[in-house]
Amino acid sequence: MFQTGRLWLTRLADFCIATTLAIIFITFLLQIFARYAPNLAPVVPLSGLSEWLASIEPIGWTVNLISLLWVWLIFVGCALALNDKEHVVFDVFALAMPTSVKRVFKLIIAIVVVAAMLSSLAPMWDAIFGSRLMELKKIQTLRVPFTGDKIAIKWLFAPYVLLMIALVARYSSSVVSVVRGEPDVD
Repeated sequence: MFQTGRLWLTRLADFCIATTLAIIFITFLLQIFARYAPNLAPVVPLSGLSEWLASIEPIGWTVNLISLLWVWLIFVGCALALNDKEHVVFDVFALAMPTSVKRVFKLIIAIVVVAAMLSSLAPMWDAIFGSRLMELKKIQTLRVPFTGDKIAIKWLFAPYVLLMIALVARYSSSVVSVVRGEPDVD
C-alpha cells in the first residue's frame, strides 16, 4: 500500500517536473522569438507578416518566469522525484564499511536531518509565509494570469518549505526502515 502511494506520488512529481521543463522551454523560445522577430521583418516577403514581426517587442517577464520555475523545478525535483540513489553522493567511506556500521551511520544521519528540518521548519515557514515584507515585495514583471496581480516574492522561496517537509518524510521513513532492520541499507 505504502509503495503504491509512493510510486503514484513519484509519477505525479515526474509529470509536474516534465511539465515545468516544457513550460520553461516554450517560454525560452517565446523570449528568443520576441527578441529577434523584428530583425526578420525586412526579409519577410509578405507585407502583413512583415509588419506584424516588426511590431513585436521583447518580452521582459519571460526571464523572471523562467527563474521562478527553475527554482521550483530544482527543489520539487530534489524533494519528490529523486530517490536517495539518484542524488550525487560521496560514498567511498560508506562502501568500505560493514553493514552494521552503515546502519548506525544511516540512522544517525537520518535523525540529524529530521531534527534539523523540524527545528527550522517553523522559523522558515514564518519567514516566508508570516513575513509582511515577503507579501508586500512583488516580482515586478510577473502577474497572476487570471487576476493580473503581481506575484509575491514569497512564492520564489516557497519550494524550500516543500523540500523541508519532503526531507522530514523521507528521512523519517529511513529511520523506520533502519529500526525495523529492512535490508536496503546501501
